[in-house]
Amino acid sequence: MITHSLYVHIPFCLRKCLFCSFVITVGQEHRRDDYIAALLEEMKNYQNLKLKSIYLGGGTPSMLDEQHLEILMKAIKDNFIWSENMEITLEANPESINLAKAKLIRKIGFNRISLGVQSMNDRYLKFLGRGHQGAKAKEVYQMLRDEGFENINLDLMYAFPGQTTQELEEDVCKIASLKSEHLSLYTLTIEPNSRFHATHMKLDDDEKLAEQYLLIGRLLGNFGFQQYEISNFAKPGFQSVHNRNYWLGDPYIGLGMGAHGFTGCRRYWNASHLQNYLEQISSQGQAIEGFEDLTEEQLMMEKVLFGLRMNQGIAWNLVPKTKQEQIKTWIDEGLLLLEDGFLKTTDRGRLVLDELSVRLI
Repeated sequence: MITHSLYVHIPFCLRKCLFCSFVITVGQEHRRDDYIAALLEEMKNYQNLKLKSIYLGGGTPSMLDEQHLEILMKAIKDNFIWSENMEITLEANPESINLAKAKLIRKIGFNRISLGVQSMNDRYLKFLGRGHQGAKAKEVYQMLRDEGFENINLDLMYAFPGQTTQELEEDVCKIASLKSEHLSLYTLTIEPNSRFHATHMKLDDDEKLAEQYLLIGRLLGNFGFQQYEISNFAKPGFQSVHNRNYWLGDPYIGLGMGAHGFTGCRRYWNASHLQNYLEQISSQGQAIEGFEDLTEEQLMMEKVLFGLRMNQGIAWNLVPKTKQEQIKTWIDEGLLLLEDGFLKTTDRGRLVLDELSVRLI
């Protein structure tokens, strides 16, 4: 039986962070009941599919109250076939987790938490528009540990304008010293729909950002983290099952406002506005706004591009023959490496992987 990953989008947020361009909604907490009811209706379209991982993302999934989380998890158990020892992740912001909620999410089956720390530097947290300080993040992290969570991811952001090497080193070391099992790295970018974009904020030059990226990798290595994807680091045995499912091109289900799914040959996406999503679910039981059927060549190229994001690389025999000559020039230039039949990205290549990907397409 084919196994799927399940992504459930929870769009509610207390505020919109200044860098955010995600599909979220602010000030709509009174519609959480309606939203949960819609999710329960939508998942009926995928009954009896087998799951390998579950991921509640957002938005701020930890803004759901205890009753919502219990109802949602029960519905997922009732509608899908669960694999043994499945990875079940909840995204959370430090300010939306208290002791009662930590106990509940552990009780109802979540075994992995992705905590949106972003930085331990209070000045940069304020700059981002976050609702917590470094001390709160540390407090919540310890609370989750005390409640028995043995698989925690922490988000780390860098590339703040004017960020010094000393500031970056201190930030990385403070977060890494918490001893989480996984760390996801985010480069601050100016997205079109973010408030940073509206202020015409400028970032530091690419050379400085490249130096910062390489420095972070070295520092995390000193704390026992192994890089397994261009922006993800893990202790041995704790690579994210859910994220790897995306990068390996395996099928996944997307539920909720703005969620994306993939059948193995068709990519689809839901309505990205709350009212539209709720109305479409109410009237037709689903809210698919669009889809794209991928050709064999497109599927093959996606496997190559996603494979190059991972340290394990991609088998050379999966590379289309029409692209092999171009790739060989990048091997000669030291951007890619062919080793034991696998094509991999070098440290230099990771810095320009987006550009290489565009040229390959």
